[in-house]
Amino acid sequence: MMHANIEQARKIGIVPEKFKIITLYILLSAGGLWHVLGVFQGLMALLAGPLVVGISLWIFFQCRQAHGEMQKLNTKAAPALMSRFSAWSAAVALVSFGIEWLGVQTGAVFGEYRYGQTLRPQLGGVPLAIGFAWLGMLLSSVALLQKAIPRFADRNPAALGLAAGLLMVLFDVVMEPAAITLGYWSWSGNVVPLQNYLAWWLISFLFTFGGLQLGLFREKLPAPALHAFFAQLLYFAIVGLI
Repeated sequence: MMHANIEQARKIGIVPEKFKIITLYILLSAGGLWHVLGVFQGLMALLAGPLVVGISLWIFFQCRQAHGEMQKLNTKAAPALMSRFSAWSAAVALVSFGIEWLGVQTGAVFGEYRYGQTLRPQLGGVPLAIGFAWLGMLLSSVALLQKAIPRFADRNPAALGLAAGLLMVLFDVVMEPAAITLGYWSWSGNVVPLQNYLAWWLISFLFTFGGLQLGLFREKLPAPALHAFFAQLLYFAIVGLI
């Protein structure tokens, strides 16, 4: 009965949800084409950091609302679900920023790299948007896994964490060439080391596994979060054509 009530609650907002998805694809594909055509480059560089933060926060609030629906419909089973989700999200953003700072300073996490001047503002050589980007991409990856894996909530948390890590790595494989082109960051010797992808996999696994252990993601995340994965992938794929 609870699942039926949640689905009914979501159907009420199906038109706005579809509008959000269509708008997301239009905006990101347009942004990619602008880079290919070489137009609005100054504006795109100025808005790069704020757009990363904005998209990630939008994904967060979409997912937080989904957890809130479950809490309203089953307050006894999940009295503090939204609080746990918010705390986990804040931890992901802060810890990932700290890991990135350590990586830039030492080269011991992802390999030798440094951030360019495109993503602003920065703290300690790391864009403030990076922590938000980790959160947004991770939520989108979990949403995609929920769609792809039947009975997601009943699966082994460790296996789900490893699968989320794999999706994050696949995303990074597409993103890396475009991010370098956009001046987001650069690698020593212009080569992305295998260490980078292994670190992405491990860090994403730990974040996802931790969220599952907190009882998060028992209910499906909203469709816009899932489509944010593909829309951002499309953006970086288009930029990679340059």
